[in-house]
Amino acid sequence: MTETTILDFRLSNTFEEYCTYMNAPEQQAMFDEMGVKTFYIGVCKDDPGRATVIFQGPENILYDIFMNPETKPVVEASGHIYDGTIVTRWLT
Repeated sequence: MTETTILDFRLSNTFEEYCTYMNAPEQQAMFDEMGVKTFYIGVCKDDPGRATVIFQGPENILYDIFMNPETKPVVEASGHIYDGTIVTRWLT
């Protein structure tokens, strides 16, 4: 099945810096290798320190990576504050 994963989280840097990191060629290559597409990256209109990202890919791929404590430094390198992230998953 295909899974859509939505992450709602706080930022430790600016939204622009986060987007630059996420759109970097090496990040995009990693997503391509996993079979993951980024459909949306947005900043909260009322709180510029909060962002949402919508990914789509094979079931469990992003969830398993995100829930693995060993990947926390990789996640946080983007400016994504790991603790407090709300993860929702949708299947098609």
